[in-house]
Amino acid sequence: MPKNKKSTGLKIALPNGSLEEGTMRLFREANFEITRNHRQHDAYIDDLLVEQVVFIRPQHIPHFVEEGICDIGICGLDCVVESMANVAVLGELPYGRGNSLGRTHVALFSSEEADYFSIKDIPMNSRILTEYPNITRYAFKRARIPVKIEFSYGGTEALIPSLAPFGVCLSDTGKSLRANGKKLLNYLSASYTALIANQRALGEKSDEVKALHLHLSGATWAREKVLLKMNVPAKKKDAVLNILPALKKPTITALSDGVSFAVESVVPKEDSTTLIVRLAQEGAEGIIELSINKIVSNW
Repeated sequence: MPKNKKSTGLKIALPNGSLEEGTMRLFREANFEITRNHRQHDAYIDDLLVEQVVFIRPQHIPHFVEEGICDIGICGLDCVVESMANVAVLGELPYGRGNSLGRTHVALFSSEEADYFSIKDIPMNSRILTEYPNITRYAFKRARIPVKIEFSYGGTEALIPSLAPFGVCLSDTGKSLRANGKKLLNYLSASYTALIANQRALGEKSDEVKALHLHLSGATWAREKVLLKMNVPAKKKDAVLNILPALKKPTITALSDGVSFAVESVVPKEDSTTLIVRLAQEGAEGIIELSINKIVSNW
């Protein structure tokens, strides 16, 4: 693997595990190809914007970023909240495990047979087996219910109710809990895949941080868009423009024949099939649909 010898640029912490594949894909789409040996934590991006890349457990990333070991990190917002790290959350990156968009929740649950329906029903001094002790502690403090909190290293669903009557874990929709005979009682905290930054790096490397955020968010936005290009006779122009969405306004260029226009517009990918038919019906000709790698609105 090539060694990164740059002395400037961003030090980036990326998540291994369930978010790893989606993270590799996002950076590739943003034109930051990651070279990595999966037996090592270190990775490499051949770009002046990046000095160092490391893959680690997402639970460690907030503290690495807070302490300045890394300038930028990607992890679930649940990891940030649970760690109580002083980092800047720059925004959401809409991807997660598989084809999900990364939206999930820290969920309180019990067995299906238990006679409880919300956090308010939980008896005082109950044992809670949790992968998120800080989030759990705060939720029960807010509910004014004293409980015994015990840390779980994962697989909490399988330990309820044999080791504790209640559990707290990460859940996308609650379907997995129900499929395993568990009852969702409450969502304690919402989460998503977050881009976070060291507070000092926001000042000292502000342009680099902003540039990376711009590239990554531009790549995620482009996933759901396509570019439509077409020729439109002058007499059909108004009819076509009336049905054509765009980020602001379609780009219109007069053609050399003097009687038609070239029109192009960014449109939602999910709408493109229907739009192309409607555009053709309204008189658009030579319609081309193009994939988009990145959409950057402004600096």
